Amino acid sequence: MKNIIAFTGSTNPDSINEKLLIAAINKFPKGSVQLIQLTDHDVPIYSQKIEEGNGIPKAIKELFQLFTKADGFIIASPEHNGLLSSFLKNIIDWLSRIDQNFFGDKPVMLMSTSPGETGGSSHLQILKNLIPRWGGNLSSIYSLGDFNNKFDVDNLSISDKSEDLKLNEAVQAFV
Repeated sequence: MKNIIAFTGSTNPDSINEKLLIAAINKFPKGSVQLIQLTDHDVPIYSQKIEEGNGIPKAIKELFQLFTKADGFIIASPEHNGLLSSFLKNIIDWLSRIDQNFFGDKPVMLMSTSPGETGGSSHLQILKNLIPRWGGNLSSIYSLGDFNNKFDVDNLSISDKSEDLKLNEAVQAFV
């Protein structure tokens, strides 16, 4: 894969999920993964009334065009009360209004982390069942629990060797 798009579903400028995402990106050849900021795509909360009145926001159309050119996707999704973030869900809601199959039958790698032991894995189980609905081919899932003790924020890498090996395996399964 030459053109992989990576993003997080977080609005936190100091997101631990983005830090984990960068650690994963660093395992790919330089230039093969494009990190995009979904927060750059400012859109209203989806509503049928807004869509009827204003159409699909320009930012979503631009994001959809990026998706059509991608060979695959890496998503680092924070867990909010056992679910994906409302921010990420809103982006998905808008994208699906253009095409329910917005991942375009391309591979998807799901990731999550948290300070807790489960690393946000609860919502990844939900997302893994939804990815095919949106046209994604789920290739791998990786969850890092105990972020504060297993991640080196200065080097943007996993400090726990066994966890780093699991991330390598998830990356290989995705590729």
